[in-house]
This record gives sequence, C-alpha cells and structure tokens, in this order.
Amino acid sequence: MYSQQAKRNTVIYLFILLWVIAVPAIAYISSMDAKFSIALFGAIIGLGFAVVSAINFRLGYYFYIVVSFIIHVPERMAKTTMPVGVVMDLFLLLVLAGAIFDKKNKEKSNVEFFKDPLLLVLYVYTAYMLIQCFNPNMFSIQGWFIFIRVYIRNFIFLFITLKVLNGWNDIYKFFKFWLALTTAAALYGCLQQAVGLLPFERAYIAMNPDKFKTVMIQGRARIFSFMADPAAFGVLMACSTIICIVLLTAKQAVIGIPKKLILIFMIIVHLLALGYSGTRTAYVMLPVGLLLFFLVNLHNRNTLIAAALFTFGMLALLFGPFYSNPTIIRFRTAFMGSQDESLNLRDVNRHGIQPYMYSHPIGGGVMTVGNDGVTYNPGHRLAGLQPDSGYLRAVLELGWIGLIIVCLYTYMGVHYAVKNYFREEHELNKLLLIGIAAVLYAILVAQYAQEAAGLVESSIFLNAILGISIKVKYNLSKSK
Repeated sequence: MYSQQAKRNTVIYLFILLWVIAVPAIAYISSMDAKFSIALFGAIIGLGFAVVSAINFRLGYYFYIVVSFIIHVPERMAKTTMPVGVVMDLFLLLVLAGAIFDKKNKEKSNVEFFKDPLLLVLYVYTAYMLIQCFNPNMFSIQGWFIFIRVYIRNFIFLFITLKVLNGWNDIYKFFKFWLALTTAAALYGCLQQAVGLLPFERAYIAMNPDKFKTVMIQGRARIFSFMADPAAFGVLMACSTIICIVLLTAKQAVIGIPKKLILIFMIIVHLLALGYSGTRTAYVMLPVGLLLFFLVNLHNRNTLIAAALFTFGMLALLFGPFYSNPTIIRFRTAFMGSQDESLNLRDVNRHGIQPYMYSHPIGGGVMTVGNDGVTYNPGHRLAGLQPDSGYLRAVLELGWIGLIIVCLYTYMGVHYAVKNYFREEHELNKLLLIGIAAVLYAILVAQYAQEAAGLVESSIFLNAILGISIKVKYNLSKSK
C-alpha cells in the first residue's frame, strides 16, 4: 500500500515539476520563436497526459478523445503542418499499454472475441485490408502503409472501448463526457460564427488552398470549431443532437426537469452549430436518424410530441419566409435540390466510373482515389477522382468484394443496437441503445453522400458506440 502511494506521490511531484519548468521556459522561448514555443508547450502537456495514461488507462482513454478533438488547434496556431497522426498513434499505444499491464482489474471479459459475428466480420475485413498490400492495381505501397496505420488505430480504439466500458455506469459516464465535449465544441463554433474566425485560424486557412476551398463557400466561412474541418464538425453535431433529442423523450421519473432543461440547451446549441457548419450531409443525417427512433417508439407519448415538434421545425425551415439567411438557404439545398454545380459533378463522376467498378472486383488499391491517389499513386486511373461518398470510395479502392464486407459490417452494427434495445428493460438504457441505433443508421445513410465514417472525429465516436453495442450484448446475456 505504501509503495503504491509513494509511486502516486512521485508522479504528482514530477508533473508539478514539469509545469514549474515549463512556465519560464515557454515564456523565454516565446520571445524568440512562437512556433517552437507552441511545440514545446504541447510536448510538455503531452508528456503529462502520457504519464497519467500509463498509470490510469481509463482516464487516458478519455484524454485520447480530447486530444483527437483539439490536436489541430496547435497546428493552426503554429501556422504549419504537424505530424498529428503520429502523436495520436503514440498516445493510443500508451493507453493500450496501460490496459494490457493493468493489475487492478483481473476479471476476464465475457465477450466472445472469436465467436461474436460482428467481430468475425471485422476480422475478415482486417484480413482483406492486409491482402490489399498485394493488389496489383496499385502503383505504390506507400499509401497502403499510411492507410493501414490509421485502420489499426481505429481497431485498437474499439478494443480499448471494450476494456474501459465494463457496465452501464461506465456507459453513462461516457455519454456524459461525450455530450459535454461536443457541447463545448458547439459553443466554440457559435462563438466563431458570432465574432468570426480568430486571426490564427484565418491565417492558417489562407495559407492552405485545399482548406480554403472547403471552408469558404459563397463568401462565408463554414464553421469548424476546434475540429479538423467543417465536415467532421457537422457530422458530430448531428450525432450528438440525435442522442440529446432521444434522451429528451424520457419520462420525468427517469430524467428530471433540470436535466431536461440542460438537454434542451444542448439541442439548441448543437442545432445552431450544425447549421453554421454548412455540412449538407449532416443536415440529412438528423431527420434520417430520428426517423428510425420515431418509428420504433410511436407508442410513446413523448416521442409523438417530439416528432410533431421536429416535423413542424423542419417544415418551417424548408418552406418558411426566410430568404436572406445563407445558413437556411444551404440547409434547403440539402433536401430540395439546387443548381449547385458540385452536386451535378458528383453524379457525373459516379456514372462515368461505373465500368471500372465492374471490371475490378478487388478495386484499384488503397489510397488510389482522389487527392490521396494524386499523392501516393500519381498517374492511376482513379487519381484525382473525387468520390464524395464512403461507399463509392470503398468500391473503387477495395472492389465490390470489399464493399460487400463494409456493408455487412455496418448492417451488423445497426442490428446489434436494435436487438439490444428490444432486449433491454430499463428505460434510460433503452433510450441510449435506440439512440446508438439511430446514429449508426444516420451514418450509414450519410456514407452515400460523404465519407462520414472515415473522418477522424466521427470514426472515434463510431467505434465507441460499436464497442458499446458489443459489450451490452454480452452484459445482457450474462444478467438474464
């Protein structure tokens, strides 16, 4: 007991010492080189997080999610490109090491890792991704290494989720943390809309032509908060809004009035941020996800009220006398069509590349499509072709065989969540499970128009709720 307490005290003293050294060091270096001071400050903070993660991997799990959200802020402040992917990989490996060598929890997991259907599909997909290394249609293997590194990162995160979230209390903590984090992102996004992008954000966008094209639309800036881009921000705002609306329909005995007022505040902030993001795919995700929830819960009075209010709000935005607000105008184009040339170009690209899909059952190879193809496989038939769809990218890079596996995996995720919902009895648990199913279904549909599941932030949430769905399946079976 004494040795453990001594170790904790030593870590605390080291952490305090690092901060004491950091304050004058950063102040001195800042006067000479701002970029280096930001890098040094980030390194010291990261070292502190790394130490904590090695001691408590559960806390490190949440640190990793926060770092993944805000890691692009130092990059923008420094006005330079940083190896953010490497930082995330190292951080996650520390969390994994903490989970492997954790001596406090010796209880074996009841998840059947080698029998579970969803995990078996995941293993097949992993094997298929490894086989893609030998795809003869690729010009270079460099892109495959980049992709497989990101894939392994998501793979590890899923299994750490199974280790961290052991029961319903852990799941409650996760959703509280997640909604608090996305609310903070939404509030910052609303601040960006109110006062404009900060100087360092404008400077970073101006120096990056690709970022400028995606952020500046028709003379206005799409809001991205502290996330990677407006698309990632919009998708997460839609996902969190769905969860909040689902929870709002709970009975007063389950979620009291004070907490419902907080949920209403979260919904308003998330909806505003969603609108400011300018992500049309995310606009569609919201009604699609809620449609599944409404259909399953038509017997619930609160659900009917929520459905009526949501329908009225949608109709007001689509057909109301609002003709000068650019956010509402862009929202309408997601549902009512427009003369936007970018939408027409997407349809032309999809029809023109169909013969390639039919003639390449294993695809053109990983990282051969779009800008990735230009970078890693220049001269490839798919290089420069913008898929603007997760399914189109999958069928082009992995072939129709890979697309079948991807579709099966996404279907299994929704199937698990819906099945868990009908097997659960506690109302709050049922709402969380149907909320997960609604989010998964919304992402599944959104994949048709955008690579919604492949964004860093959205992939974290997607793997987290998939892990919850798997864990709940075995927790329920164990308790009954």
